[in-house]
Parts: sequence; C-alpha cells; structure tokens
Amino acid sequence: MEQTNQKLLLQLLQNRILFAYRFFENREGKRWRVREYQKESLLSNAVRKVHCDGRDVGKTSEIEIIACWAMLNCPGKSMLIATQCENHLFPVMNRIFRKFEITPEFSSSIVELRRSPSYFIRFTNGFTLWGRIAGPRGINFQGMHVDWQIVDEAQEMTDTSWGELYQALNSGGKRWVYGVPNGIRNTFYRMTFLREAEQYRWQSYLNPEYTREKDEELAQLYGGRDSPGYKHRVLGIHGEPENAVFNLDDYYDCIDDSLRNNELLISKGALGEISLPPAEQGNYYLGCDLGYSRDPSEFVVFKNDFPHLINVFRVHLENVNYTEQEKLICQLDRVFNFRKIGIDSGGSGQAVAHHLVNQSDELKNKICLIEFGGTVETFKTYEGKPSRRRVKEWMTELLQRMMSDRNIIFPRCIDRENQYANHTYYVNSQGACIYSKGNDHIIDADRCAVYTYWLDTKDETSFRRRITKPIFKAF
Repeated sequence: MEQTNQKLLLQLLQNRILFAYRFFENREGKRWRVREYQKESLLSNAVRKVHCDGRDVGKTSEIEIIACWAMLNCPGKSMLIATQCENHLFPVMNRIFRKFEITPEFSSSIVELRRSPSYFIRFTNGFTLWGRIAGPRGINFQGMHVDWQIVDEAQEMTDTSWGELYQALNSGGKRWVYGVPNGIRNTFYRMTFLREAEQYRWQSYLNPEYTREKDEELAQLYGGRDSPGYKHRVLGIHGEPENAVFNLDDYYDCIDDSLRNNELLISKGALGEISLPPAEQGNYYLGCDLGYSRDPSEFVVFKNDFPHLINVFRVHLENVNYTEQEKLICQLDRVFNFRKIGIDSGGSGQAVAHHLVNQSDELKNKICLIEFGGTVETFKTYEGKPSRRRVKEWMTELLQRMMSDRNIIFPRCIDRENQYANHTYYVNSQGACIYSKGNDHIIDADRCAVYTYWLDTKDETSFRRRITKPIFKAF
C-alpha cells in the first residue's frame, strides 16, 4: 500500500495537469482544470518554446504552475522569470509568491524569501527562483546564471535586454517565451519564426469565457477586426509592420529615482477632497489629455529648470465630469501659476477650453488648444521659407529629441513606463505617421506639455539650437 501511495504521489508531482488540479484553483475557487488548447504547452519539455498569443488566454496561469512544479521537480536548479517592466513582473510574481506562502506543501520548504530589491526565493532542496525586470539596457540580468528562463510580455523586451538575458542562461538550459504581438519587428517577432522552438498561438476566443459581446466591445475599442490592435491582442498575429515610437533605453536614462513621484489618482466624487503640494518658484507647464466615461484623463505638470524639463506632478482622473476637471485646472493654476496650459482639442477639449477662457483673461493668455491633426510652422529653412509639420508628429519628435538629449526628466512611474514601451506607429500611403490608439493618455498629456513649452520658448536661441539643429535633415 505504501509503495502504491508513493507511486501515485510521484505521478502527481511529475504530471503537470494532475499537479495543477491538486494545487491550483480557478477564479471561482474550484479546482483548476486544463483547457484542451492548453494541454500540449503545459506538458511540454521543450528546450525552447515561444508563445505568440492574444490576451486573457491563460499564459500567466501556465507560468505560475510551471514555477511551482519546477520547485518540486528540479532540485538544485535555478529559474528566472523576466520582464522588461515592473508592472508586468509584479502580477505574476505576486501570484507565485502567494501560492508558495499559502500552500503548506510549498511553504514548509521555504528557506529564504524576499521581494526587494528583486524577487528571490530559495527552498530546502536547493531550487531557487528569481524574478527580475530588465532595467536599463538589461543591466539587471548581468552576472546571472540560471537553468531555466521564463520571459513574460516578451514583445516589450528591448534588443539590448535580450543580449544580456541570452548570456544569463546556462548551457543546456531552457528558455520559454510568452508574448502578445505589437507589430514591431523586434527580437520577439523573430523568435516566433524559430524552427528549433516549439511555437504556440492561443487566440483570445479560445477562452470559454470569451463572449460575442466582449468581441464586439474589443472590435469597437481597437477600430474594427481588421485593425492592428484587434489582430495583436485578440488574434495573436503580428499584422502589418509597425515601429516603436520611443527608444525605451532613452526613456530609462531620463528617469531620476531621487525625484519624488507626486501623483493623485482621482475617481468620481473624490475631487473635493484633494490637496495639492506647494510649488517652488519657477516656470511651469500643464499638459491635459481629457477623457470622461470610457477613457481616463491625465494632467501632467512640468517645471522648466533649463536645460531640463522636469515632471513634478501628475493627476489621473477616472469618471470625473468635465465641469470638475475645469475646476481642477483652475486649482492647479492657482498653485503653479502656469506659463502655458496645453489641452488636446479632441473630444470635449474645445468646450473645456472655451469655458476656461471665459472665466478669466489670465487663462485666456495661457491656454493653448492643440489640434493634433493640424499643422504648425516649426522654423524657417536656410532659404527663409517656413517649414510646416503635422502637430502630433512634431510634438512626438520634440519628446524624442529631449529624451535622446536627456533634457527631460521623469520620476519612476509604472503607468508611464508601460505606455512608452507599448506606443507604436506605422506610415500610411500618404506618408503620415499613424500612432497606435488605446493606452497612451499620459503620452498625449506629455505631448501637450512639451509642445506648450516649445511654443513658449521657441524664440530663445538656445532652445532653437538644441531642438532644431539635428532635425534639418528630416525636411
């Protein structure tokens, strides 16, 4: 009998489907059951495996199961779960650590566990698990040597980060990669065509909880079923080639960890309770991307500390009506006394700006209503002719140049990092840049702030030389 029980226990530990059924639960608290499309991947022992999937198909569940299974079945080995950004790493590592802590069969084997400065857990059988973000240019992978790498949200990983990650895998080790296509022809894209790797594509509609109503909602959100967003996040296919708008390494170099991240997160009904920090003397600029019911609003405040433009405050608003947003803009102006206030003219921007300028003559001189689809004269060419650019392209280029020159400074902000990492574009048949829609509200607010800064200072020789000199070749 004892020998039979040991045989059943060994079978339970080795078979990942039985293992998951025994130790894991679904969202309803019932025992976790593998879906038919998940079986092959969950049972895989491939040295190289690549997932190119839609959203909400069970990738995180598989990673969680594999990490716990490896702890029991790979004594003396080491595993690294890696992502580019902290907001991608936290959810998966939080789930794994919680499972280790609340499961008696797992928690009794824990020798050491820590969550900072990086995730690390060591067990009595010698198995170790790391969780790390790449950091600037993959610096956090330097000096690591592990037997198994699991990369989540791999489409966001920069090429320099991949270079360091490749060096961190021991000879003969496994690398399993999970990502959602974003149109960028980067390292993850090339991995999805590797013949030596097992390839998987799980579309969102394979999930039994995926409904026709949800499909209609996503199709509307992304602009149709032929849109890049729908193809990427629902169908898990690369679609037409796209490009990253911002160099993520440049973005990381513009983060100052000593800068306090002053943020306010406001939901409906909470506006009257807020208190704003006092402002130091200086010139300030406000950028506003307005939303209400479906989209949030983002207000960002930058201080001009030449040659740097420093993000000193951010307000995120959800389901706050436009009247309350107008009051907040006035309240912010009383604290920071802005030089300029940039407001996106799309949606209700024109109405908000109209109400504000009618409240005071001072605001009338400060508010810049920005038409993202319009054009603007940037500077005179050598022949004295005006050079005109599309406003959104020019705002974006200002951001790119300032980041490249390290002249803009951000506090560490997970939301902003995620948006800058995901923002893509393609060039249409008319030669115009078409930027990806969706989660880009902080970027649009940053665009407005930087644009108003440029409008306010473009006649200063030093600013013109710093921004425009490298750009003449683009015209």
